[in-house]
Amino acid sequence: MSPQYNLTKTQHGFYIFKTDDEIEYTAFFTQCLVDDKEGNTHKVYSFGFEKNGSYNSEKFAAKHDPKIKATIIFIVNEFFRSNGSNTLIYFCFHDDNLARQRSITFSKWYNESLTDNIEHHKTTSIYNDKPIYVGTLILRDNPLRELAFEAIDNYIRDLVSEKES
Repeated sequence: MSPQYNLTKTQHGFYIFKTDDEIEYTAFFTQCLVDDKEGNTHKVYSFGFEKNGSYNSEKFAAKHDPKIKATIIFIVNEFFRSNGSNTLIYFCFHDDNLARQRSITFSKWYNESLTDNIEHHKTTSIYNDKPIYVGTLILRDNPLRELAFEAIDNYIRDLVSEKES
């Protein structure tokens, strides 16, 4: 795997890194709790990363940077080292018409680098007549894995329903 970018961790637990092209990114986590049908509460972290400042968002204007992949994979692995029994989800929204491409990229990164001990579950929901792609990552040896997947699917369905009403 390519070397990763240097990371700075903020007091809020965010990660900041700058690419060789001087583009700064922030990777962040937000936490929520979801309950499953058995009454278990699962701590779920939503993960995202974004470019800071202004940038060109034209479709396919930028090529993939293998060091960004290595950096994000490192952050995901670090998350599971620190929060093993918790679940990580990510959303690919359609705001810039690149949601599908981001979902494909995340799936590719998972298949290339995270399959050993982490399971990936993908779902697609519709919001304002456009797809939202969601991925869930959880350790394969988590005994509540199936209940967590079901609880997260229900959580996402409820989120989309609330926003449409």
